[in-house]
Amino acid sequence: MICPKCQKELPEDAKFCLECGTPLESKESELENNEVEDIKEEVVQETVIDEPETQKVTEDEIETQDEVKEDSESLEETSETNEEDTVQEETKETKEEETHSNKIWYYVSNNQSVGPFSVEEMEGLIENKTIYGNTYVWKSGLKDWIYLKNSDLATYLQKEETNTKTETTSEDASWFYVNSSNQQMGPYTEEEMVQFIKEGIITANTYVWKSGMMDWIRCKDSTLFDRRSGSGGFNNYANGNTNKIFIETRSIPVCIILSIVTCGIYNLYWIYRLAKDVNTLNAAQQKPTGQDAGMVILLYIITCGLYGIYFYWKVGKLVKQLQFDNGYYVEDNSLVMMLLCIFGLGLISNCILQSTLNDIQRYA
Repeated sequence: MICPKCQKELPEDAKFCLECGTPLESKESELENNEVEDIKEEVVQETVIDEPETQKVTEDEIETQDEVKEDSESLEETSETNEEDTVQEETKETKEEETHSNKIWYYVSNNQSVGPFSVEEMEGLIENKTIYGNTYVWKSGLKDWIYLKNSDLATYLQKEETNTKTETTSEDASWFYVNSSNQQMGPYTEEEMVQFIKEGIITANTYVWKSGMMDWIRCKDSTLFDRRSGSGGFNNYANGNTNKIFIETRSIPVCIILSIVTCGIYNLYWIYRLAKDVNTLNAAQQKPTGQDAGMVILLYIITCGLYGIYFYWKVGKLVKQLQFDNGYYVEDNSLVMMLLCIFGLGLISNCILQSTLNDIQRYA
């Protein structure tokens, strides 16, 4: 046996080198080591041979795991979908319950109860002109049916009226008037102008104008005064006296011709009628009246016409005090008529007074 380290020859049965002390392996150990090496090689070969099968098994296991994972994900998605559907159904049911609980309003149509409706639906019915302010409505909590205009829904009624006014076109709002400060006001609709007349803002002698007119005219000469009766009309007299007092209207040219033809005789009759008509109008409004018509003629004849100066001044003041609910305003012509009479033009004073009385009969 030779020492592997120092290359010294040693006995066959030596276990250690006598020179360097290196441990020595016996043949049996070498055999054992060789056998171990052979066994290791066989194991390695078997492992290499068996590897494909192991890989195959592993791939099958991976595919199985993937399928299980996909099935799990599918189950999770199905579960989530079912949960979402359940939530949507619950939400829908909740909304239906809330909607049903909000439908609390009823209204009367053709003597029959119609409903229930929600507040939003009732607002739509108001906008569609299906129900109005005088429609009977009811909801839980009310003791009895009430008018819509007296209910909580009146807010939507006012809103609709506001919208209707807003929709008024510029063509409808075509009226203007001149106020007491000589300022032009407008434009307004005809309905608004009529309301101004009712409230006394516009009088019969207020100047008005609308698109298409050549010039400004007094309100009494416009189409606004054609609406003196009915819901849009005007009352005739102030102080609550709304009964029309009719006085006779006369043709001024005819009266002038008859006065000339009869050499003044018809003129006396004309003065008599004028005095009587003025007293009739003042008596209707419970205002002070003038001299009796018969006494006026008598005094006129006795004084050779001088009484006429006082008469025209007085009768002008009596006419001026007349008041009318429609705002008709009578101008004070007392001084003008008196001066005309002084200059011998009493016939013209008759014409002015007669024109005023004719206007009162037509427009007041």
